[in-house]
Amino acid sequence: MAHIRTKVEEGQRQDNADKWEDLKRLYWNAAKREFFGRGQNSWAKAILFYTLFYTSLLLMMIILLAFALLAMDDIEPFRTGGDCPLQNSPGVAMRPIPDLPSMLIRFVQGKPQSYKPYADHIQSFLLQYENEAQVGENFIDCVDGRPDHSKDNSKVCRFDVNNLGDMCTWQRDYGYDEGQPCLIFKLNKIFNWEPDLYSYGERPAEVGDRYDEDHIGFSCEGEFPADRENLGNITYEPERGFPKYFYPYLNQEGYRSPLVMVRFTSPANGMVLNVICKAWARNVRQTYNDWHGLIRFQLLID
Repeated sequence: MAHIRTKVEEGQRQDNADKWEDLKRLYWNAAKREFFGRGQNSWAKAILFYTLFYTSLLLMMIILLAFALLAMDDIEPFRTGGDCPLQNSPGVAMRPIPDLPSMLIRFVQGKPQSYKPYADHIQSFLLQYENEAQVGENFIDCVDGRPDHSKDNSKVCRFDVNNLGDMCTWQRDYGYDEGQPCLIFKLNKIFNWEPDLYSYGERPAEVGDRYDEDHIGFSCEGEFPADRENLGNITYEPERGFPKYFYPYLNQEGYRSPLVMVRFTSPANGMVLNVICKAWARNVRQTYNDWHGLIRFQLLID
């Protein structure tokens, strides 16, 4: 038995030695002078081929990128008006951004850990509207409308955050601690778009007496009858909507979109409320499929 065991062990050692020799020949075959199965000439041809191949790809990418950059204007986009993907009708954006894809804003009244992310999101967004962020020769005051509208449109109007009222502030946690959440709304920017506003007699019923002929109207309501019944009272700051004198947007340096702060003062607790908010102008299309002119979200206060 010992003799047989010795023979088996010698065979295993021989197999291991053969495998080790095969592995060494894979890295370097001294007889054929090959490294990883390729000779010197073969490696030179392979390196030359792949160097030329990837260099050509890189040059093609650089040339195509250069043509693309030459075709683009730093100020005016290539496609504007009805030819652009937005089809010359702005969408509505909101802050804080709800949880996607449900578009649900949910928090527990009186529990800061549940609503603090929403309040912090609003506060960080408003930092770009602080007075020190709107200082410079490019900014002008447009409290009573853009002065001399025919002048150089490269100037931009300052947006005063005081216009958002004194009930929706960081000191009050933007109403979330009281179960009266505040949300910020704005229109998405479209190059050279100007609102075609309704006359006061044509004003939409949704904006009622808040409507002003120099503003894009804005309204929020429950999407379905049960939502409208339980959503409660809603306030707007500024209540007239988005001032016309902020338009057109021409990619001006320092441009700030006008804002509307919406406060839900008495929403019902413990139920999901479907809310829809709309902007109102003749040339603002309100479509549910691509969300032009409106935004839909859900509100749940536990």
